[in-house]
Amino acid sequence: MTTIRDPWRAITYLFLFGTGTMAGMMIITAVIAMPFAFTVRRFSGWNRGMAVASGLLSLGFGLFLSYQIAFLDGLFSSHPQWIPR
Repeated sequence: MTTIRDPWRAITYLFLFGTGTMAGMMIITAVIAMPFAFTVRRFSGWNRGMAVASGLLSLGFGLFLSYQIAFLDGLFSSHPQWIPR
């Protein structure tokens, strides 16, 4: 972005980048969801278990990151410490 001097070209770049990012995320999500959509009747219990397991895993990972950033890295302390890696 810093190398694009013309503001309209920069806006066009941002629009194209955002559109490509959204399209890529939609395609990846559809590819990941297809097996579950095609097996919903045959393996309904397994699909439900996988959905619950992935939700719990996501929740656990989010809580782990929150704890790491908030308390271990000192976000809520009077002297937060962050060292780029």
